[in-house]
Amino acid sequence: MTTTKALLIGQRRRLALTMVGGFAGLVALALAVAVIADLADIRIAATVTDRLIPLLVFYAPAPIAAAGAYARCGGPACLTVGVVPALVFAGLVVVGTVFGVPGVGGGDAPLGGVTMSFALVGLSGAFVGYCAGVTAALLADLAGMGGDDDGDGGKTDDAE
Repeated sequence: MTTTKALLIGQRRRLALTMVGGFAGLVALALAVAVIADLADIRIAATVTDRLIPLLVFYAPAPIAAAGAYARCGGPACLTVGVVPALVFAGLVVVGTVFGVPGVGGGDAPLGGVTMSFALVGLSGAFVGYCAGVTAALLADLAGMGGDDDGDGGKTDDAE
């Protein structure tokens, strides 16, 4: 697969799915721990999650997208990483509202507006990270350190 096609479309679907799914799981776990720590009034866990949640929601999509672009996971997977925190947040609010979890419901804030704000911030960071990863991959190819070949004779992880 050519370098441009690998960077834009992606050649490592399994790695891309692992990247997006793993990040979604990590964000969901962190948000669930934050809700449980708040409900149980566990101060140490609440303090840790107060530091961890903004890191995951706002700052993590850029480096994850950069690593995904460098690994040739493709643009769609790398940009999806930016939307993951917003989707997990919206899912948590919907589940909390349906099951009546105190402090998790939509409240007075419009769920759509907050979700779109999270998505735009995450997508912006993921786009910047994706561009940085593509640049790094192209520079590595020019320097002779990178390349399309995974070391498996030209096969991608999907062609087994």
